[in-house]
Amino acid sequence: MRSGEASVQPDGNALHSQHPFAGLHRNAVPGSRRKRGSAGEHDVNTAPNSNQFTQYLIGAPNGQTSTAAFTPAPPPAEPARPLPSVRTFDVFDTLIARRCVEPSRVFEIVAKRANLPAFAAARKAAEAKIAQYPYNLDMIYDELKIALQLDPLQVAGLKAMEIDVELEQVIPIAENMARVRHGDVLISDMYLGADIIRRLLDKAGLNKKVSLIVSSDGKRSGTIWPQVQANLAVEEHLGDNAHSDVDMPRRFNIPNRHTNTFSPTQVEGVLMQIGLRQLAELCRETRLSTWSANAQTRSVQLVQASLNFPIMLLGSVALARFAAHLNKQSILFSSRDCDSWLPLFEKVSQRIGFTCKATYFYTSRLAKMQPSSSYKAYVKRLLTADALVVDLCGTGWSLANFAATLGLSNLQVFFLHKLPAAAAYEAMAATPQTCQFHTLVSPSEAGVENTVLEMSNYATHGMVEDVRMLQDFAIPVFAQDNRSPETLAIVQAQQDCFATAVSLMDKYDLHEVFGLDNASLAAVTSALYVMLSQQMELRSIYGSSHTAEETSVRRSLGCA
Repeated sequence: MRSGEASVQPDGNALHSQHPFAGLHRNAVPGSRRKRGSAGEHDVNTAPNSNQFTQYLIGAPNGQTSTAAFTPAPPPAEPARPLPSVRTFDVFDTLIARRCVEPSRVFEIVAKRANLPAFAAARKAAEAKIAQYPYNLDMIYDELKIALQLDPLQVAGLKAMEIDVELEQVIPIAENMARVRHGDVLISDMYLGADIIRRLLDKAGLNKKVSLIVSSDGKRSGTIWPQVQANLAVEEHLGDNAHSDVDMPRRFNIPNRHTNTFSPTQVEGVLMQIGLRQLAELCRETRLSTWSANAQTRSVQLVQASLNFPIMLLGSVALARFAAHLNKQSILFSSRDCDSWLPLFEKVSQRIGFTCKATYFYTSRLAKMQPSSSYKAYVKRLLTADALVVDLCGTGWSLANFAATLGLSNLQVFFLHKLPAAAAYEAMAATPQTCQFHTLVSPSEAGVENTVLEMSNYATHGMVEDVRMLQDFAIPVFAQDNRSPETLAIVQAQQDCFATAVSLMDKYDLHEVFGLDNASLAAVTSALYVMLSQQMELRSIYGSSHTAEETSVRRSLGCA
């Protein structure tokens, strides 16, 4: 994609290898004996005569003998070689993108870093002024030097800073990078030079041996394609620009495909519109940085990047604030739904300066309602006055009953989504008033499905049946996990995607998220949760295994 593109026009010259040896032919030497035994041949007189020498005497004066001129035969024509078959790719917004999305935001970053407010507008104007001719970065800065009255040292510094920012902002588009093979060709209309573009590709993780052609407007004008066709058989060209990467190659009968993967999704666009741009950029980078050719795996990655991760991030901010408000230092994340949530919360609590200890709490409905003596001992050690129990969603029924069993009261519990009381459970045993429940999403929230939220936060281990205590060490006992290896592989993929988002948080200060008030945190979380609940592919992937386990648990509890 051009943001004003240029570089060096390729010369289009191909190297041709010469035949290593020219095929030489010698005429028969006069006076020699011809071989016997060849068809139609007979013994001949070896003595020379004038008739035999006539062909060698052309131009010899007075009939005198002369040595014939040696003329080698032309070399045989080299057989035609097939053109190498390759795929061609655009670079910007096809294989790599910018974290800040728009190219112009690079200029804004430079302006802020250089403390030169006029830079961004002047940089865009300088490029626009020369865009009708072939140009490169040096030519842009020649114009910028005049516009901003810069000295050579300032010009060099700003130019270097722009390149540094480009390197900081580059991110991979993993889906398209996965298509690149050794020997493929990258073609870019761009003002950055080939060496800088190579550095950007290396930074983004492209590890294939590819060629790179950089021009000012070779794709846009179409002049590059005849040169490409003279040397290569293009299987397909992939790019983001409808004119340069689709219309122009089509004019030369080159198969092509358009990609808009780099563009913000609907969710990312909405987040930008409501002022959460950095969260949108983080979701986008997570989406672009992950990829699977398996359709189901890719669908769960997209759900994680665009919906589940931002929900859990907002929930982490709300939880950290709530724990700080209650002055609770021991945060107990209930298995299994909080497996991915815990490391995200740790990062968020560090960001807001809240010091606490986050612990993975081995628990389940069965373990709480049918506890062993060792499980009771394990939980008693955790449920101190300093503890806050956290769960993704639920009614709180089993925890409240277990607290009663342990003789506890006023246990503080935080749900992302507290569910209304379940009649089947209440028929077995009413929920005792042993817990104080707090929730980000109201039990009466319309349009949300807790089952989909649970599916989005699956762990790869089975349900906790018990915990054995060995000295002071807790040893969890897991039930047999009847999910298929294929299902568990998809669960692992969605956990990996979530972990990618957590690791990428270091690239963003997310001040907009941390600046939301509690009401706004709840409102945005609920809106995203409604959209998550509409992702029916999760039910198609996990529905049967989820229903089978839920039926088994309810049967074990006696409320099937």
